[in-house]
Amino acid sequence: MHAKWYRSSLVLCAALLLPATAIAQRWHSSARLPAEIRFDDNPFLLSPAQEARLAAPSAGDSISGRFQDMESVSDVIPIAAVDLSLTGPGLGGRDLALATEVSYEANVDNSRRRHAELMFSVEQTLPKASRLRLRADWRPSYFWKNYLGDAIDGNGDGNIATAERIYAPGTSGEVDFTLNYRRRLVKVREGQPVELRGELELGYFTRGYDAPFGGRDRRGPGAGLALSAAFGPRWTTELGYTLQSLDADVTREVMILNEVLFGVDFNGVNGATDTDARAFELVDRSRLEHTLGVSVETEMSKIVTLGLTYGRRLRVYSSTQPYDVDNRGRRDTRNALAAELGVRLAHGLRLTLSGATAKQSTNRPGDPGSTGEVADYTRSVAAAGIAYRF
Repeated sequence: MHAKWYRSSLVLCAALLLPATAIAQRWHSSARLPAEIRFDDNPFLLSPAQEARLAAPSAGDSISGRFQDMESVSDVIPIAAVDLSLTGPGLGGRDLALATEVSYEANVDNSRRRHAELMFSVEQTLPKASRLRLRADWRPSYFWKNYLGDAIDGNGDGNIATAERIYAPGTSGEVDFTLNYRRRLVKVREGQPVELRGELELGYFTRGYDAPFGGRDRRGPGAGLALSAAFGPRWTTELGYTLQSLDADVTREVMILNEVLFGVDFNGVNGATDTDARAFELVDRSRLEHTLGVSVETEMSKIVTLGLTYGRRLRVYSSTQPYDVDNRGRRDTRNALAAELGVRLAHGLRLTLSGATAKQSTNRPGDPGSTGEVADYTRSVAAAGIAYRF
């Protein structure tokens, strides 16, 4: 009896394991280990005047905490990541790919900026050279810079000096979800050497700040369209546009305002005569964000690729609050250029050299609400990276 039970158990195990083994053999895994060293000449997106203040803080800035944990105008940033993927049969027997990536930025000069980022995606291949991808990006904690949190009129003169301002760290967590559909529109064939692909993306984007900066939270939907063209095996170009509608709660925040300009006694001292008065008024950072981008990539040889990208971003703020001087009627425009050179060093090993520059201009003169947010700035980034896939 025991022998029969043993043989029956072996038959049952074989019946269960063989299909599982066959399924497992149809799934394929891959891993990629990228590493990069990056130089950023303006990580905090400061104006030239703000950069000078950070490089040589005044006694008032030191007391207020304006540049606490902002150690350097520029930074060197080593980045390490792990990228894992698993591909197997999905709907209709077509490929289903699961991917995850974890990266960590270890800022050398501004250690408060060190942070991790995580990504997870599911991608399903569909008929007619199309695919559908769901992606989630999570940045648990990120230090942007310090913002004005409060002010105390210590000497009672009605005006807030630099040393009487109180700054706090602007730290946020962020989660973004996107659903992307790509489809081939025109196939390469005789007499038609150009292949066209179209993309549609929908998303929902959220960012939440630690206290006391809940008024900087934003969330909302977004959508994007892109059209790419492949000219033979070596040239690819893409044109894309995205729109995000990001809402923020209307909240009261401390600002430093000129009472004379408004004819309002914000602090209840000296009448409406103080030029740097503490005001506690409504602020709204809701905005529409338009982004237009164009890119070109070419295979210069079997082992070398070159990519060029131009992007233009326009932020239009919708605040109607009468004393919200930072955001009411505000428009920010940023233009950015980037280039990337890729070299295949060996099977599975790739070197990347890249550079980017960006310039933002705003219709706000200086920083009228003294929040530390509004700035015309330029930024340049250079990076060298290496990645091994196995």
